Amino acid sequence: MVEAGTADADPRSCTYDLVKAEGGYRVDSEGAGCNVTYRRSSGGGSYPFKASLTWEVTWTESADPDGPVQQPGLPGGLSTYEQDVTVKETQAVNR
Repeated sequence: MVEAGTADADPRSCTYDLVKAEGGYRVDSEGAGCNVTYRRSSGGGSYPFKASLTWEVTWTESADPDGPVQQPGLPGGLSTYEQDVTVKETQAVNR
């Protein structure tokens, strides 16, 4: 999930799934159904952008990761990263 850090974003937050990619996983922003768009510049400051990753952990008895999931499961987790984001404004004339 990402949080834009301002009410001047549409939507204010968006949730993405991870999909298998070469050598690991990547964020599926195309299939998410939403992407954060800032509607106003941050002026002389910045917005506190926040990204969180929540994971669930499962395990199998074999080397096959697609084998039957064993119980009990392992504890999940949460990682959060915050960064200030500067948003600049672009203007255009339509004629």
